[in-house]
Amino acid sequence: MLSIDADYGHSTPLGHLEKNFALGHIYGLAGPNGSGKSTLLATLGGELAPLDGSVKCDGHPVGTKEQPGAVVTVAEPVFLPDLTVGEHLDLIGKATGVDVAKLCELWALDPLLPHPASRLSSGQRQRVFLAAQLYQPARAVLIDEPERHLDAAWTEFLASELRYLADEENRCVVVASHSDTITQACDEVVQL
Repeated sequence: MLSIDADYGHSTPLGHLEKNFALGHIYGLAGPNGSGKSTLLATLGGELAPLDGSVKCDGHPVGTKEQPGAVVTVAEPVFLPDLTVGEHLDLIGKATGVDVAKLCELWALDPLLPHPASRLSSGQRQRVFLAAQLYQPARAVLIDEPERHLDAAWTEFLASELRYLADEENRCVVVASHSDTITQACDEVVQL
């Protein structure tokens, strides 16, 4: 599904990496801070070009007109300051066709809908963000430390939802995480 053949020379710790990422699997990226996990995710998502080699999705370079929306990158939460959580989710639903009512039920968001994200706790904001991003129609989901700000129960729920995306929706999930719970949900862990 996603394949990377990239050489980063001496500019990052990744070095040369050849890897295929298949649909229906969760791949964990593990390594200490500064090992290149976020750089690899940005490269897989087409945000950074490899110094040498290529990143392709179904044989086409990532981010091209042949592959629009094939990859969704879940990074840092961004919320418009004047909108409520409900208004944010409505915008996402209209843009992507995602069932907002289902997301609210899954992630227990109904009580948060009338509030601006700025008034939520960091864990609540992370839940809203993940609910809005994970289910967008894309074949690959790239996620950088999605468990941040989540307590143990929500981290376990997140791990089960990542499994759902891989197993039931046949998506390729690539996740950088320091959480044992998330790592245990992975089919394979790539050590960087």
